[in-house]
Amino acid sequence: MKLHFYPLLFAAISCVLTGCISTQKIDAFVAEQYGNQLPRLNKKNATNITVNSQLAKNGDAISVTTNKTSNFLPLLVYWHYDYRRISQLHPDIAVHQFTNALNNAASKPLQQKLEGKKLELTVEQAPVSFAQTEKTNIIFVLYLISWSKFYMEPDFKDLVVSYQLTNADGSLKTGKIQVANPMRNQKIRLFQKWKSAYSEFITEYNLAITAMTKSFATELMKQL
Repeated sequence: MKLHFYPLLFAAISCVLTGCISTQKIDAFVAEQYGNQLPRLNKKNATNITVNSQLAKNGDAISVTTNKTSNFLPLLVYWHYDYRRISQLHPDIAVHQFTNALNNAASKPLQQKLEGKKLELTVEQAPVSFAQTEKTNIIFVLYLISWSKFYMEPDFKDLVVSYQLTNADGSLKTGKIQVANPMRNQKIRLFQKWKSAYSEFITEYNLAITAMTKSFATELMKQL
C-alpha cells in the first residue's frame, strides 16, 4: 500500500465509523434542543440581584461545531487517532440557566439574607462546550482491523462566580465561589443514533448547570 493512499483511506474509514455527520447538521440539532433560541430569563427574577458574564462569545449562534483530529499516529501497519466534533455553546445558555436556577433555588432565603441589599454576581467560568469523541486504532496486516471508543465528552470546567454585596451605607463585601463540575464522559451505546446521544447529553448538561447553581446558592448563603 503506497503512503500517498493513506490520507484517502483515513478519510474513508473515519466517514464510515462516524456516520459522516456534518457540523451544520449538529448545530441545527443542538439549536432545536433549545427551541432555536437562547433560554429566556424568567420575568419574576429578583431585581436586586444582577448577573453578569465574563464568558467569551463566538457570535450569536446557539452552537458552533468544529472537527479536530489529535494524537494522530500514522505508522506503516498501525494507526491511532482521536477525533472530536467540538460544539461550542453560546455562553448565555449557561448564564441564563444559572440566573433562573438561582432565583428558583434560593429566592425567598436569599431575599431574607439580603434584606434589601444589592447583590452583583459575575460568572467568570462555566462549562460551555462538549464533544462527540472517537478514539480509534487501526491495524493494516493482510486485512484491516480497527476498534474504536465513542463517547460524549463534556467541558470539565468548574463553575466560578464572584459576588459583590452592596450595603445600604455603600460598603462592599466581595468573594468568589467555585463549584465542582459533576459531568463525566457519557458512553455512546452500540447502535445508538447520534441524535439520541446528543439529546441525552444536552439534557445532562442542563441538569448539571442547575445542580451546580444549587450548590453555589448554598455556599453563597453561608458567605453573605
